[in-house]
Amino acid sequence: MNSVIATEVLPEERDIQLPGHFTMKIEPYSPLSKAQDTICVSDILREERDFQPAHFTLKIESYSSLLNVLNKKNERYETSIFDVGGYKWKLILYPVGNETFKDHISLYLAIDESNSFPNDNWTVCVNFKLFVLNQKTMKYLTIQDAKRTVRYFDKLRTEQGCAEFLSLDEFNDPCNGYLVNDCCVFGAEILVIQPSSAIEETIAIVKELDDRSYTWSITNFSKLENGLYSDEFTAGGRKWKLELWPKGYMPSNGKLSLFLSPTNWEPKRKLFAKYKLRILNYFHDKTIEKSVSHWFDSKEGWGYKNIKPLEDINELFNGYLKDDTLIVEVEFDVISSTNVRP
Repeated sequence: MNSVIATEVLPEERDIQLPGHFTMKIEPYSPLSKAQDTICVSDILREERDFQPAHFTLKIESYSSLLNVLNKKNERYETSIFDVGGYKWKLILYPVGNETFKDHISLYLAIDESNSFPNDNWTVCVNFKLFVLNQKTMKYLTIQDAKRTVRYFDKLRTEQGCAEFLSLDEFNDPCNGYLVNDCCVFGAEILVIQPSSAIEETIAIVKELDDRSYTWSITNFSKLENGLYSDEFTAGGRKWKLELWPKGYMPSNGKLSLFLSPTNWEPKRKLFAKYKLRILNYFHDKTIEKSVSHWFDSKEGWGYKNIKPLEDINELFNGYLKDDTLIVEVEFDVISSTNVRP
């Protein structure tokens, strides 16, 4: 953290320099000259944390001298301009409070007038925190609006913050560690919310599906040795394939394996499907049907390694084979539809 060395001009056009610390510009405050929005004291959330503010710190190394310079209770100290989130900002400190609260330190975040906006209807959405350092514990007291976590800066609200940031009694008490050896540290952290750059994800579980089912006829079944895939088909706006292992996914288990896999799966996106896998029966009402519900997060197929023992499939009397042809089918109940829009 660096000491703030700011250039200031007094209202009477006086230049005041504090040796080794400040050359300052001081301006009186009029409630009508600035558009301030103050956090309601009942909505203030106070917490402590170990790490310093991410964007700006103000270290005052001679606080008593600063008070002497700010010899009128309605004078304030404006920091140098700093950039965060594409905008220019500054902190405004009232060491003995603004005109409304004279027994407190008041601290505000201001969007600087040097920012360029296309018209007067501009709005900047911000989530910000204000800080003061406890130099005994080296923890930062964090103060923010617990109720209005997102605040809006515009032409009529260019300064927002806390009029009752810290009572003077609490600040000046050496036991609290905020003012040590005439030194204190304040800070700010700003998150600028850019709605136009937000990524929006929309997910729907679709029940009304076109092309709800797909049937696959596998010829020369008894001669097949390795796994094979069906032709690609469409269901729910997605591309799929069935995967069959006629000797079993693990050949030693002696059972037929059947899986469904997406072929146009998009990396880092999940796809949900609820479906039924079937092995049709030619002669009897003994169609094999297994229900599956699964979130696909890769192209890897999902289904059953042990859908039916091979000896049952190969037994002609059981009706699963005709002319050495096996018929499998998938029918979808629902499929998720996800749209991601930048």
